[in-house]
Amino acid sequence: MSGVTKSAFNDAPLGGPESCINPSFPPKRYLKVRFSKCPVGLSVGVLGRKWALLILRDIGAYGVDRFNRLLESIPGIPPKVLSTRLRELESLGLIQKLETSRTPIRVRWGLTDRGRDLIPVMMMITAFQSKHNPELIHPGKSSMKVHEMYDQEAMRILNEML
Repeated sequence: MSGVTKSAFNDAPLGGPESCINPSFPPKRYLKVRFSKCPVGLSVGVLGRKWALLILRDIGAYGVDRFNRLLESIPGIPPKVLSTRLRELESLGLIQKLETSRTPIRVRWGLTDRGRDLIPVMMMITAFQSKHNPELIHPGKSSMKVHEMYDQEAMRILNEML
């Protein structure tokens, strides 16, 4: 178990998909059900990879759907890493490759239904940052509530997930 952070409370590893399965610390707050694998740990394994959420954000929220446009919209991402992340996100069913039949073939990327379900998650991350770091995301303004940042369509999407 090298490289795994241990909890200060016991010897269970933190952050992995198994971290919810701890009989000495059963969930006591918030949850109504018990999970066989930790949903947070599983999600972080996928979405916690560098650049993954930014790629999903740009495809889903900004409509950036071409490889070179993604390179431009995410400063600092190496082309090889972008290519790798696109393949990973596609294999997980979060995005899909849309190829045109004309010559030359043009590849575009779009969110799948599964990928679209992450939009509310990213909205809540934005709301968290707005609440706790408003000076970083909208200088000169105080924290904003979710409904102040998003239009009606975005709020409908968020409410559907809740």
